[in-house]
Amino acid sequence: MERHFAEELKTLKQKLFQMGLLVEGAIEKSFEALSERSEDRVKAVFEDEKTINQLEIEIDEKGHAMFALVQPMAGDLRLLTMILKINTDLERMGDHAVNIAEKSQYLFSQPPLKLEIPLADMAQATQKMVRDALDCFVNENVELARKVLQSDDKIDDYNDKIFEDVTVLMEKESSSVRRALCYLMISRNLERIADLANNIAEDTIYLK
Repeated sequence: MERHFAEELKTLKQKLFQMGLLVEGAIEKSFEALSERSEDRVKAVFEDEKTINQLEIEIDEKGHAMFALVQPMAGDLRLLTMILKINTDLERMGDHAVNIAEKSQYLFSQPPLKLEIPLADMAQATQKMVRDALDCFVNENVELARKVLQSDDKIDDYNDKIFEDVTVLMEKESSSVRRALCYLMISRNLERIADLANNIAEDTIYLK
């Protein structure tokens, strides 16, 4: 029974990693939708969301079934609890990617803002946080997990900078307000994705 449980736990962890890769791809596509002004990228994010949501349901149901059928030992209990928590975090990341794609869909139908903001840098840094968070979880790498936590300050700095610059623009040009608010919301979604990546890193440290 214990061996069977360990194998099922390993399979569940692999499925979670598969879901994480889809989420990472959805985040990348959502920002590509904005930078490339691509309707195809928006549609791809929406399609990814369907798969992500289905995986979230499968992992959640399987995980709770394992709780019900077996009384896991302490280490396995922590890992199973962590898998279910990360499962929720990844699903939320997917939702944020959809939000970014939706805002991008509006923006590329509008004239570009006359403003240079570090949104592309913020998006790249956020994607790296997600990638590193997944790696530290799969490999139980505490050192990498701590680096993920340190990276969050950089994302917060980007978010603050974008908020300041966009707010100044809105005060000067009332015609830019709706587009500017979309950029603020994209920045906020990236910041929330980074927070969720932080959660995964924190859970990895707790697991050890």
